[in-house]
Amino acid sequence: LPSYTAKAANQETIFTYGESLTQPQLKETERLLNVPEKAKALPVYIKELNGLLQDTYPYSQVYSSTLITPTSNKGKVTVEILTPKTITAITPLQYENAALTAGATNVNIKVASAVEVDGSGALAGVYKAFQDSGKALNKEAVIVAQDELRTASNITKDNKNKPGYSDEALNAAIADMKTQIQQTKAKNGGSIDGNTIQLIVNNVINNYHLDQQLSPENIQQLQNLMHRFSQIELTEEQKKAISHFGKTLADKSGKLVDSAKSAWNNMDAKDKEGIMNFFRELWVSFKNLINSFLK
Repeated sequence: LPSYTAKAANQETIFTYGESLTQPQLKETERLLNVPEKAKALPVYIKELNGLLQDTYPYSQVYSSTLITPTSNKGKVTVEILTPKTITAITPLQYENAALTAGATNVNIKVASAVEVDGSGALAGVYKAFQDSGKALNKEAVIVAQDELRTASNITKDNKNKPGYSDEALNAAIADMKTQIQQTKAKNGGSIDGNTIQLIVNNVINNYHLDQQLSPENIQQLQNLMHRFSQIELTEEQKKAISHFGKTLADKSGKLVDSAKSAWNNMDAKDKEGIMNFFRELWVSFKNLINSFLK
């Protein structure tokens, strides 16, 4: 483990770094994150990953690191990945959504890794930073946050090349689902049934035009996730932050949909007809194939 002198514990900015970093890698990570002199340093050890992430995965390394700066911004969490080529499985929006579910609020988070990793060590660092500051996050909420991170990451991986799909739209939809579930619980004395959760999930998927992109398995994953999410209790600050996050993303994803509509509306008539003919021919071929099996 590289040697690093931890600064005074009363400093606000926290730098979390992976145990597996070599000394040169640590220095490079500090440079990438632009770690200030006043930052408190917290190493994240392999042996504590399961406890921090509330899972049983057999971790053998931890490289991803974070710079966490407290803010006062209506509970908002912002995430910037400074090394997107080495964080392979998790997007900034997935980090933000999961961090809010786990209970992190009012922080700016920068993420970097010296080597190619999935990025889970960075979120472990966020959890450890809150723990170190005396604001340990609820364990059940962390479990759901990790489940959310895996679900969103897997769904984006499954659909990233599909026309009309975007990670932005998915994360806006997830935030919207969480907001509606919390609002429904508030109106019903803190309870919500499975049928209502399923209805919320399906309606949101349709509203965000994801019904044509997501597979039945993807939709079932989201329904399972929301069932688990409905069982945790959030603070008022978390509820507001999740709602704000969802509205911001909904606006962005709405613009993406509008731009797609605009592109279609402005398309040359010949190009439109060519596209429509392609789909007509595809449908005829599909029907012929089905008929051949039925004969």
